[in-house]
Amino acid sequence: MPFPESMKAGRFVFSTEQQYAGRLISVTKRSIENQESEVVLFRLEFEIFVVDSGSNPPSFIPTGGVASRDVVVTNRASSDERLAEYAKHLNIGEPNQVRSWYLLDRDAAKGDGPWILIRFGTPDDDHRQPFRLIEGLVKPKSIQVKPYDSSAAHREKFWRIAEICQLLRNTKNKPPSQDTVTRFLDKHEPQYGEQLVTHTTGNQKRVNWYLCWHLWEADQCGPAN
Repeated sequence: MPFPESMKAGRFVFSTEQQYAGRLISVTKRSIENQESEVVLFRLEFEIFVVDSGSNPPSFIPTGGVASRDVVVTNRASSDERLAEYAKHLNIGEPNQVRSWYLLDRDAAKGDGPWILIRFGTPDDDHRQPFRLIEGLVKPKSIQVKPYDSSAAHREKFWRIAEICQLLRNTKNKPPSQDTVTRFLDKHEPQYGEQLVTHTTGNQKRVNWYLCWHLWEADQCGPAN
């Protein structure tokens, strides 16, 4: 079963039709060839969450995906409109000061990085997606964020079908129905067994979201409803 190029590149392809939440997890200085000491390149990395606004208060479901953007900081950075937008939503008072970005990384490393709302643009040739639009987001309370282990390799793998539906996209770039996902799982469960689906004592299905997502994207005849 052939995997799309984005899967081979190890990248999630996020829907361009919905808004996601991003939690800043890292601000990393990147190397550049320029010798100009006043130019610093930082990579901002965000863990991406699906926003379930159907719950009250809204809940945030981790996709397991990380999206990054690179920003150049100079002594003229405060006059750059796009950088000023990031600074506003990331609570950076002086975006032209390198120290401000290092302080932001310190907060992110402690798990206290700021959150933003993101709308993604169309993927480029390298399967990277630009941030088409960002907005501010008040940091969710811990009860609103679906629990998971801090290590990506050990994060909770098996979720309810209703949660899986919010992560998948059909050929119309919309979330599939629960019936569609159930039929899809019934199709693949004989081959993958408990690697894909487990059952609770009440016989409720729990799905390995990451394997399901890969199979869904790789299925060239994916359901459209």
